[in-house]
Amino acid sequence: MAPKKHDPFAEFERLSSEIEEMFFRFYGGPRLRIMKGGSFQPLADVYYVKRTNSVIVKLDIAGINPGDTHLTVQDKTLIIEGSRVDPQHEGEKVYQQMEIDYGHFKRKIMLPVPVDADNAQAGYQDGFLTIEMPVAEKTASAINLPINVKEKK
Repeated sequence: MAPKKHDPFAEFERLSSEIEEMFFRFYGGPRLRIMKGGSFQPLADVYYVKRTNSVIVKLDIAGINPGDTHLTVQDKTLIIEGSRVDPQHEGEKVYQQMEIDYGHFKRKIMLPVPVDADNAQAGYQDGFLTIEMPVAEKTASAINLPINVKEKK
């Protein structure tokens, strides 16, 4: 079995993305980026659960149709893409305050360990997308994951 090659740019890309996000949050950049036609990044929690030996990624995507959201696991990266559409975009609007992000989003999350994407599960409930991925011995190639929408009880 050949050892996996280390990608020296993967860590640089992650660090660069984190620095950019920190800069934009501090200087109010997300709003500026959206107004210039850029995309936004939904907030995310990433954690490990010992009991199930799995990695959990939880994203705040309220108001986003999970059917229009695409999940891909590629190597040790989870890619989430979709969009939030303003349903009342018609007509002329003059905002007093604008805090909700609309438009396209793409979020790349570097996973701490290889995951078994074939046995991963994604669910959407109460505005949160939760992806549970069992830890794997080795990384797999790119896999798309379906999202299950859970009804309120």
